Amino acid sequence: MKKIISGLILALSLGSFNYSHAIAAPLVKSEEDVRPIEVVANGEFIKMDVHPLMDNNRLFVPIRALASLGLSYSFNPTTKVTTVQNKDGDYLKISENSKTAYKNEKVIQMDIPAQNRNGRILVPIRFVSESLGYNVQFESIRKFVFVNSKDYSFDSKLLYQDDLQAARKAAIALPINADFKTLGTLDGYRLHHYTFPAGRADTYYFEDGIYTFVQVKDGKANAIGQLFRERRVPSQAAGNVSPEMSLDTDPIMEAYDHRSVIFFENNDGTATTGYNDDKNKPVDIKTKINLYSDIIQKLPDRR
Repeated sequence: MKKIISGLILALSLGSFNYSHAIAAPLVKSEEDVRPIEVVANGEFIKMDVHPLMDNNRLFVPIRALASLGLSYSFNPTTKVTTVQNKDGDYLKISENSKTAYKNEKVIQMDIPAQNRNGRILVPIRFVSESLGYNVQFESIRKFVFVNSKDYSFDSKLLYQDDLQAARKAAIALPINADFKTLGTLDGYRLHHYTFPAGRADTYYFEDGIYTFVQVKDGKANAIGQLFRERRVPSQAAGNVSPEMSLDTDPIMEAYDHRSVIFFENNDGTATTGYNDDKNKPVDIKTKINLYSDIIQKLPDRR
């Protein structure tokens, strides 16, 4: 099985593999497209009809998304003032196109004002969240934003529950932390892929043109290393991975020795899951994505 996995990784990176459930969609959707930023609040992906906007290195979210953070909000169309309140009663008043805000009637200054985009009010998520007692973390590998309440902590038992689909969703909803300089990101709209060992949720590798090997331990998703291989381009690696990494014998790949399952996005708003059944026959399952975590599908026999 290691040889199958190594061949899969090499072929995906070289663009030469024609396996039905390896990559059914182009690696890049369009060079002009920019992948929308996903937001995870207290371990749950947020469904938004308008995705966050990055402007001058500041992330803006539509005020409707604040409800998923446990915040209530209102907007006065006459005064153009948005009021956001947490469960403790603390509130912010933010005026459109103004850097002056009010927290419990006390004046505070913002780095950048709220914006109106196509009739939707977007507010700076870090300013709003941290002012009302939330922690905000930006993950550079997948370009995800994580917003957690002060009392939130991840329950590691979620990774070992009987519902393997839920366990894997919990795993990808953790920010990937790296204690090394990462390889950065590639241009264009990159489709996401996750590969898990059969029956497990505590280790996986993520791929968007760059392979990131992840192990979840003590409630944290830690990047072991990264690998980039492409035709006619020297291999690059970071972390506990070398450019000459053997995908047959490297200890990182030991978890995938027997069976593995790949979950990947297509460029038509769907996701496909691929694995080999007990008779080693390829199986593809396709589903529509309404929420990012829908990429992880429910499979039979704890695969």
